[in-house]
Amino acid sequence: MRFFLFTLICFISSTLAAQDIFVATNGNDNTGDGRMNNPYRTINFAADQAFPGSTIQIRGGTYRNSQFNDGDIWEGDNVANLSLNGTANEYITIQPYNDEDVVIEFDATYGFILRNSSYVRVKGLTFKGISDQITLTEAENAWGLYKDASGTLHDLQQEMGIDISDPTLIGTQRDKPATPNADKPSYYNGRALVANSSHHIEFIDNIVRDVPSAAIRAQQSDYILISGNKVYGNTFYTTQGVGAITVAEATVPNGDASNEIKIIIEKNEVYGNENRLISWNPNKSFVKFEIDEGTGIFLTRNNDTYANGRMLIANNLSYQNGASGIVCHFTDNAIIAHNTVYDNATTNTGDAGGIGVNNSDTVTIINNITWSKSDKWALGILANPVTNLTVSNNIIFNDQGQENASRNISNGWVEENPLFMEASNFDFELESDSPAVDAGSDQPAQTEDFNGNPRNDGFPDIGAFEKSATAGIDGVYSNIIQPYPNPFKEKFNVRIPNSNQKIKLYNQAGQEIEIKTNALQNSTVEIKTSSLPIGIYFLQMGSEMTKMIKI
Repeated sequence: MRFFLFTLICFISSTLAAQDIFVATNGNDNTGDGRMNNPYRTINFAADQAFPGSTIQIRGGTYRNSQFNDGDIWEGDNVANLSLNGTANEYITIQPYNDEDVVIEFDATYGFILRNSSYVRVKGLTFKGISDQITLTEAENAWGLYKDASGTLHDLQQEMGIDISDPTLIGTQRDKPATPNADKPSYYNGRALVANSSHHIEFIDNIVRDVPSAAIRAQQSDYILISGNKVYGNTFYTTQGVGAITVAEATVPNGDASNEIKIIIEKNEVYGNENRLISWNPNKSFVKFEIDEGTGIFLTRNNDTYANGRMLIANNLSYQNGASGIVCHFTDNAIIAHNTVYDNATTNTGDAGGIGVNNSDTVTIINNITWSKSDKWALGILANPVTNLTVSNNIIFNDQGQENASRNISNGWVEENPLFMEASNFDFELESDSPAVDAGSDQPAQTEDFNGNPRNDGFPDIGAFEKSATAGIDGVYSNIIQPYPNPFKEKFNVRIPNSNQKIKLYNQAGQEIEIKTNALQNSTVEIKTSSLPIGIYFLQMGSEMTKMIKI
């Protein structure tokens, strides 16, 4: 009897832990029970009912903070204040039901804020801020507004005797009065998706747009995956000085000693995020009047807090952001690999460019394409000390070349046009004759590109995209076919399993090449290639295929 009761309790607990919890715009937190036909109304309430393994299924519609559009620029509830803890084997997932369109729209400090959370996945949602409802004039008028600890309202413009729209301020620096504990208006400084003091958090396949401040941020957290998100049109009107995707002050969980890669930013498309206002820090005694923030992907202030572990930025697109495309700032043990960075520094009046590093140790920059504006740098050390920097197999390009493409980095790159398919329409896939094709190092061990296509032939392409050079060829890559030598010059040999097996050779365009064979011993044939031009070829045997290089 005891065994039966124990089994029943375990079964009930497992059923509860793995339940789907439904939320809908027409639901009710008081009378709902979280089932599909009787959903809850708010994500917050649904989250309170979640167990390890639960999936919060959000039905299609728009979900707003309760005080949305009430005219108050200071206060406002967040759409979701979350403190959730799953387990390593049972994440708590928040996602749209059946891929329905779910929009999280907010004008408060946060869309979603996860505090003291673990093993949580937020997937497939659209976060929308209110930047499209704000004008630059309105934001400039609110630039210096803050409340002190007693709640008294101040205007820093008046206290400094300035007009923030005065163009003669640009490039100057002025002292400001002490502003400890300054509280800025949340309306102009809202952030969409934030993990704070959390670990094992995944933000996957979300869209984040029109947010006045940061789009996605992980602060004082570890074991973070930010993957497959589309992030655009953010950070316009904040005075906080932020990047679109930011990892700051990363903090290792108690008892964790891993030195592996634990924070990953991958396969995100990050574009059109820019600061349009000069930032000011309440804890500083001055304001430097330049727009020096608005980076696409930003690692910052992690040196003193991240005791062990590494960070990876890989296979991302970062283009036409206000400041640099990718910056590693006061962050050690980072890898920046296989990213495509294009035409950034759209509004920055400081020193922005492509991929930059400063005040960091043990950073690897490898297999990236970085294209800069004519008067900006593409790859650079921005401030020392930078120690144990590894730079390898990067392509940099400065459009029209008015500025040196590289700044304080003398090797690990070549300067040439990467030959994108159609950069003017933001198609950054590679032409077949791009110098990036097969020119990368396999050291970063990235097995997929931005689109999830495999990088498994030992000759990875530089940048976020792996060029598919097998148009018109049916077959799969294989290690079964082992021609030698490879790369080859005048000829190569390959073993044929049976005498009826046909072999074919194709060029990069998918055209079959006529080959002459000479039978050798042990079911091996010799293929003569002296007439072939140098380039990439594909050897096919049945349904198997392998890549070869003529040198």
